[in-house]
Amino acid sequence: MYHYDQRPGTQFTEQAQTFMETIKDREYAVLCGRNNCGKSFLLKTLTQQSGERASFLGPARYQNFHVLGSFAPNRNQRRRSRKHQEFMNQWRNQQQNLDNSPFNLQQSIAELSNDKRSQLFEIMQLLLGSKMELRHTVENNSMSQQYISVNGHNMSFTSSGYRLITSLITSLLDEEYDTFFIDEPELGISPEAQGVFSDFLFNKEIRKKYFGHIKTLVLATHSTIFLDRGEITNNYFVEKDGDIIDVTRVKNVSDINRMHFFLLGNRLETLYMPSVIIIVEGKCDYKYINRVINIHFENSNVSVIQANGDSRIKEIFNLTKNLFGDIQKSPYRDRIFAVLDSVHGKGLISSLESMGLPKPNIITWKNNGIEYYYPKRILQSIYGSSDEFVIEGDMIKLNGSEYNKNQLVDMVVDKMTKESELPQEFSEEFMDKIAVYLNN
Repeated sequence: MYHYDQRPGTQFTEQAQTFMETIKDREYAVLCGRNNCGKSFLLKTLTQQSGERASFLGPARYQNFHVLGSFAPNRNQRRRSRKHQEFMNQWRNQQQNLDNSPFNLQQSIAELSNDKRSQLFEIMQLLLGSKMELRHTVENNSMSQQYISVNGHNMSFTSSGYRLITSLITSLLDEEYDTFFIDEPELGISPEAQGVFSDFLFNKEIRKKYFGHIKTLVLATHSTIFLDRGEITNNYFVEKDGDIIDVTRVKNVSDINRMHFFLLGNRLETLYMPSVIIIVEGKCDYKYINRVINIHFENSNVSVIQANGDSRIKEIFNLTKNLFGDIQKSPYRDRIFAVLDSVHGKGLISSLESMGLPKPNIITWKNNGIEYYYPKRILQSIYGSSDEFVIEGDMIKLNGSEYNKNQLVDMVVDKMTKESELPQEFSEEFMDKIAVYLNN
């Protein structure tokens, strides 16, 4: 049990320590993980170990200013050494987790060389289409203080997102450093601007033109946009068990898909895509299953697809899986279900399995017909009897009454409520399986 002001005794697994050793030789690394998994602590530790050539930019970088100060270097201490010492003092002495970094936007812009400052203005024009330039507070007086104009207005009037992205670019343009650690580059920046900015970071030609001095760039992010898709093994997942931090490297496409899915909140509906896809044989299956799902999972996004016969189930599944590329590596692999009657086309199940549909996701009723899986009390209220009905062709007969399948399903779904007791097989073999993906 820690004292109220005692720093945690955070440690790293051997695997994490190996990562920290090898990261120095990598051009890129992208860290993902849950909140409080240790990403920021890992970045700060890497900054400490990397020495003066490393720059750390934490999430607390929201700054504003009206005018630029002049750049007056301290001859007794190099700027890089001074900033590293500031970082180390803060890192060692803080009594709580502070996200500040020894970075001041106003000072950093002033400290850029003229060429680098011109590059900053050029990049901001390319990224956001805004004209950034230096102006004097008093026109025709070069001795007056200077400020940064953005489309004719003082930069202090721009959005926080604009200043946050300016901080990122300014930090990366500083040639005093060759190793950069950035915590949550996406903060305050629109997805569109994130996309353009990530292109700047991962495009080798642009990188060479503007950021040729950067040897290693490490990002910790919650945004899918900053994943390295060009070299997927540059992506890592960070986890923490108690005070122990572990780092796992992405090894294949399946891993990167899982990471991408994680960053979407493990919810495919984030993309306005269904959480689960269910392929059923006919119209009555569709009406009943769709109604049950809408009642029991009213806020979930489920797509029930009517195949119009078991002969078309393979065709529908093939069309569905083609939307997601390699189904074996897709997050949708375990979220597509096929529901079959006990009597179905020969070889249908083996064909679906060979196409990539997991066997547990092929649900085959023991009885031949969805009518056997309607709530018994609703059937009793319709027929006035709890005996077994008889199916003759399209007609369902019991206790002297008969309805065709379409009439019966309409009456059943009209009477369905959340309290309607579902047959045990329907609940265990179907509802329980899809609930796994709808109750997260």
